[in-house]
Amino acid sequence: MKTIILEIALALVLAICLSSCGKPDEDKKAVQKTVKIPAPLLLPKEPEDLSLEQPQWQVYLCPGMPQPYIEVLKQYEQFMNADNQDINEESVQAKLWDGEWKYLYDELCMSLPFILENDPSQGPNYALADLTGDGHPEMIMAYGNDPCVIYHYSDTHGIGMEHASSYYCMTIYQNGIVEYVSGGVYSSTTYLQFQEDLQCWNVADIIGVYGTWDSENEQMNDTDYYGGDWGDDGWLDETITEEEYRKIQETYVTEPMEFEWIPLLGECVHMH
Repeated sequence: MKTIILEIALALVLAICLSSCGKPDEDKKAVQKTVKIPAPLLLPKEPEDLSLEQPQWQVYLCPGMPQPYIEVLKQYEQFMNADNQDINEESVQAKLWDGEWKYLYDELCMSLPFILENDPSQGPNYALADLTGDGHPEMIMAYGNDPCVIYHYSDTHGIGMEHASSYYCMTIYQNGIVEYVSGGVYSSTTYLQFQEDLQCWNVADIIGVYGTWDSENEQMNDTDYYGGDWGDDGWLDETITEEEYRKIQETYVTEPMEFEWIPLLGECVHMH
């Protein structure tokens, strides 16, 4: 009987030991937490290098700009943003003289690429003023403040241009006279008046002066004066007196007209 009791007691002790040995593992399972692996750190995106984009120049359109001149200014804008602005290129010449850029002054276009690359603030200007007295403004383009081309328009004749080469200096007087003075020792002065029926400026008179320049005293000596028409030799064909020369000047010259100049170039924006 004692043997049976001992066996039962041993069995109970063994069962208790086995059950107590399993509890720590179960407790560990109960307190385990899920550990999340952090996502990889992403570097901030570098800003785009706008310097690699093609700048797009814009012309400034002042309020109330007549539609014909908007067309002209937009052609300047197209030229400034063209891939090739070399006017000596055959394709560019075709656009300037016969095609989509036919209202552009080619000599002004020659300087635009250099201006845009170096100092856009020195770019050309324009102004609106009624030079002909017909109630419609003309648009005057200038190198800085020096006029170089006049745009005008009418319902009948469309857009017209008046300009001379850069060899001449243009002055516009308050009486509507346009004056061209050439450089050089033999200097000519041409006066133009607007002819209403033809809707263009026509030559009213031409005078010239020739002499030898005294650099020491900074004056002209042995001066001769000319008028009339151009001869085959490139000289005016009439010799006139200094008094006649001055009288012709006084007929046309008044106070120079002053203009409120507007920058041709607006902001340079980057196109995405």
